[in-house]
Amino acid sequence: MVQHVRRRAQIIAPRLIGWLFLLATLLGPCLARAEPFPWTLSRYQHTAWTRENGAPTGVTSLAQTPDGYLWIGSNSGLYRFDGLHFEHIETVDGQPLPTFSVFSLYASADGGLWIGYEFGGISVIRGGHLTQYGPKDGLPEHVVINAITQDRQGVMWCASIGILYRLVDGRWEKIGSDVGIKGNRASFVRIARNGAFWVGTPAGLFYRAPGAKQFVALDEKGFVIDIEEAPDGSMWVSYAQKLIERWITTTPGPTLEPGTLTSPRIGYIHFDHQGGLWINGLGDGIHHITAEAISSSADLSALSAGVESFNAVNGLSSDYAWPLLVDREGNIWVGTSAGIDRFGQRNFTPAPFPPGTQDFALAAGAHGTVWTGSSTQPVMQLDGSQIHTFDIPPNSLVAYRDANGEVYFGTDSGIWKVSETGASHLASLPKNEDDKSEVDAMTKDLHGTWWISIFSSYPERMGIYTWINGQWEKSPVEGLAHALYSDSSGRIWAGYLDNRLAVFDGNQVTLLTAAQGLTIGDAKTFMQHGQFLWIGGSNGLGYMDGWRWKMVGLSDGGSLKNVTGIAFSDQGDMWVNTLYGVFQLPAPEVHEAESNASHAMHFRKFDTLDGLPGTPALQIPLQSVVKGTDGRLWFATENGVVWLDPRQLVSNLVPPPVVIDAIDADGKSYTPQNGLVLPANTKNVHITFSVPSLTMPERVQAKIRLRGQDSDWRDVGQQRVASYTNLAPGSYRFDVAAANNDGVWNDAGAHLKFRITPAFYQTLWFKALCALITILAIWQAFSFRVRQVNHQLRIRLETRHAERERIARNLHDTLLQSFPALLLKLQDGVNQLPAETHGRNALNQTIDLARKIVEEGRDQVYQLRSQSCGDLVEALTNFATEQAAHSGMTVDISVKGEEQKLKQEIFEEALFIMQEAILNASKHSDGRVLTISLDYRSESLLLKVQDDGQGIDPIILAAGEKPGHWGLIGMRERAKQMSARVSIESQSGQGTCIRLCIPGRVAYLGLLRNGLLKD
Repeated sequence: MVQHVRRRAQIIAPRLIGWLFLLATLLGPCLARAEPFPWTLSRYQHTAWTRENGAPTGVTSLAQTPDGYLWIGSNSGLYRFDGLHFEHIETVDGQPLPTFSVFSLYASADGGLWIGYEFGGISVIRGGHLTQYGPKDGLPEHVVINAITQDRQGVMWCASIGILYRLVDGRWEKIGSDVGIKGNRASFVRIARNGAFWVGTPAGLFYRAPGAKQFVALDEKGFVIDIEEAPDGSMWVSYAQKLIERWITTTPGPTLEPGTLTSPRIGYIHFDHQGGLWINGLGDGIHHITAEAISSSADLSALSAGVESFNAVNGLSSDYAWPLLVDREGNIWVGTSAGIDRFGQRNFTPAPFPPGTQDFALAAGAHGTVWTGSSTQPVMQLDGSQIHTFDIPPNSLVAYRDANGEVYFGTDSGIWKVSETGASHLASLPKNEDDKSEVDAMTKDLHGTWWISIFSSYPERMGIYTWINGQWEKSPVEGLAHALYSDSSGRIWAGYLDNRLAVFDGNQVTLLTAAQGLTIGDAKTFMQHGQFLWIGGSNGLGYMDGWRWKMVGLSDGGSLKNVTGIAFSDQGDMWVNTLYGVFQLPAPEVHEAESNASHAMHFRKFDTLDGLPGTPALQIPLQSVVKGTDGRLWFATENGVVWLDPRQLVSNLVPPPVVIDAIDADGKSYTPQNGLVLPANTKNVHITFSVPSLTMPERVQAKIRLRGQDSDWRDVGQQRVASYTNLAPGSYRFDVAAANNDGVWNDAGAHLKFRITPAFYQTLWFKALCALITILAIWQAFSFRVRQVNHQLRIRLETRHAERERIARNLHDTLLQSFPALLLKLQDGVNQLPAETHGRNALNQTIDLARKIVEEGRDQVYQLRSQSCGDLVEALTNFATEQAAHSGMTVDISVKGEEQKLKQEIFEEALFIMQEAILNASKHSDGRVLTISLDYRSESLLLKVQDDGQGIDPIILAAGEKPGHWGLIGMRERAKQMSARVSIESQSGQGTCIRLCIPGRVAYLGLLRNGLLKD
């Protein structure tokens, strides 16, 4: 009984420990969850543009208009920036700007850009037009315009000599010292969100409550440089005396907060979207105070210790910084004497490990710390921004954190345990003195047994070893495992380079290879998620569902190649480090893939543009992603370590504006406005557009479509010029849409409608006229050809008719004259024979037959000479009836359409052909019914003779003639003479059908139109 209990305990205990381990893994980070990390300067990605990049120098002012453009005022003039290109603006709509030296800029709510000049005057660019104001409009002459702003009613104000000016009905009205402001010059003016006026002068600070008429003096400490309103509504004032004050505005009147923020140099100030304060140093770079520090301090004096600095040593374009601006996407812009700088929130923050550190082996420590070994430095612990070094020599390439939170390192000298108090050596590797061995991977099972993969200079000693109670034991599985993992059930997973996994479950070892469907390639990393074990390798990412291997893919059709690290955030998202960047796979996508491995997971990809310093090391298989105890994710790359807080992911949710800047047609520029009409013969059109998304313009994508030319959208990436050639006249609409760096689309985009005027020869009426002329020309050519053909036909038929008359005369004058005389002599001879003799009777019959033949010949000669154009139906009817009477056939004649009068020659030829067909049917067909049809159509005359007799011999039909007979040949020849077609169809025993088709233009005396004959 006791043994049975012990056996059950041995079985249950590992499982219970496994579930407790899993529960601790899932809940531990949640229990230790820290507050989000403050946005310090180290978390901002800095980019600088100088003269070499096309940026202006001597920057004095910055503004962003609603179309997204960043406008830069400088000593050398006005510039416009779309995130990629700087454009020097010297003229607007053909008008030059009055001076180069710009001192102040302001973007008004109506889209206008207001420009104040150092030597006086104000300009406004609105809707592509320039309006200028000077002394004639009420402004002081030849003095700097310090600031421009707009009140809640839309009225424009400026600060200069004479204190304040406001624009009323196109004229600047002076608001002088009579309103309570001391002195004669305003250095700055700020209108608060509640409508209150705050004015700075060289004498101090003045305030006018909303709706009041008079200003009151708040402070007379000296020259006010800038006034800014914080997110909480408090007003911050910077003085030339190198101090900043804070005023609380929640009371009936402004109340000064205790303490002042001092700095060696203070100029303009600005609050970012997080509530952090940015200060320009006027020769000392820029300074920054986090929002957390500001909110936790009631006394400004305490903030001085938390000021961060960034100057030219850190990469600022110049230490002399002047204007500050926060754009609508949250980027902080700084203008300096040498260019402009951008500070943008980034997702990855670099860890301050020493330069030159390579091959990071990471492990999470307590309280958000992180441990690392490397190939070039001793073991280090990063605590906040402090680095602590421990006495473990370099080449510590394997780090491991066990279920109890203790951290270990594997080196060529064995296994080490580290903590804040120091490092201790646990075990040396099992090797000889000349054996160069080192730890390649390590893990600990639920019983506390160490599993170590050891690389050795002796191949036979290479493999997996277990260490327990001071004893080493080698596994029988051959090969070097580059990844080891202990799952929640106590099994040990080993990954090899040859698409092979080994699973150790107690004394049982299971090998998984390609034969079992494994496709991971070089297995590099393991991570358990619930009941699924995820594995990353050279071929991608997949998981074990029990003993079934399942590979997963991405929604773009690709896979995750060369996976070196996997971690799950507290939010359940999977983070995967690969050679091609870091991928975030949202929790719902992961759950769907675990239910259906064929599900293509949607993802978000991060790379160097997001602050990732490089790719993970592939030569040494290290776990390149570690989740800290404070929820941060740490990523190891060849160029350093960075961390990311999944709770503070930065996403740009602002759709990018799209602006159509210019249109060029055949080398001539036009203002891009709807309804634009381009001249005739315009062939080449180039449209320039911009997508002023300033956060990460390198990732901004655009697509274009020219309606009237393109059938669908066309992706153009970062191309910003759309070119079209050989455009036909007509109306077009150019559409452009864009997506920002995080794939947020501005589908509304921008549009431009234009029309290309047709030349006179491209107009519809001209084309219709040309078509009409072409039709008339074709008709004339056709008519001429018809007349020509008819004339030639008439000549041929007349020639044949004359020949027939000649033949008829010859027959009449010869045979028809001689045969009667011969018959008379013959009759005389017969009459002399005895009566009633058989010979005499036979001769009389022969003479009668000869006389009949002579009569028929005379009739034929008569027809040759005197046949006139008669009724074709009647002629065929008479002939067919006569012939059928001899053969005993029944005649059926039908007529379709309205009978038309035929040309003489056509009548004769058609009658001959039809008579020949009727004669052949009567003599040779042995049929019972003779069918004759005439179809008078407008386009043709169709004639048909059909019998139901024995048909024509196929040999004769194939040859087209019967030797010694000319009937079929004559029919075809006559048809060809009159441009007609004759066809003969016959099958043995099924009769013969002869069709004659004569074109209407050839057959009729007139032309049929709409079924009527027209002369």
